[in-house]
Amino acid sequence: MAWLDFLKNGNELSELLIEGNNPYGASLLKPSDVEQMKQHLQPSENAQAYVLGRVAMAGRGLWLLTNQRLLISEADNNPQVHAFRFDQLSQGECLKGKYGYTLRITAQGKQFSVYGTSAQMAAIFYQQLGQQVACAAVEKPPRLDADDVAQVQHHFSDAGARLAHPSLTSA
Repeated sequence: MAWLDFLKNGNELSELLIEGNNPYGASLLKPSDVEQMKQHLQPSENAQAYVLGRVAMAGRGLWLLTNQRLLISEADNNPQVHAFRFDQLSQGECLKGKYGYTLRITAQGKQFSVYGTSAQMAAIFYQQLGQQVACAAVEKPPRLDADDVAQVQHHFSDAGARLAHPSLTSA
């Protein structure tokens, strides 16, 4: 199976390992991401921020921050999504590593992490997460200019619109 995973994700993995950059870390959500996460959103929830990266030994990872919870998907071909209220989260971390930025969080005694995230997306996501959860200071924070912030805000508002509950968008 590892060989098939390499064939499927080889270009992404090569760029991540050689250049330390995930080419898909600063992407808009795929339709399959939207479909997967929509199933787990409550009618009163709205998407505020997200990060895309890699999960060790699992594949592509997606963290979605709503106004009420953090939703974590650890593999794109696995429908399971972990959902945690903010009071279930602790020990948030964001640090620059060899393969981009890594985010970590402890939820109910288990640590979750996603690496290879975009510097811009991770920084702003982590800032918003830190408004809800006790988080350590960012290690080696990226320098963001106005264009970086505008691009991230575009990505987050696109996700918010695409993940909006149907009864809220028809009003």
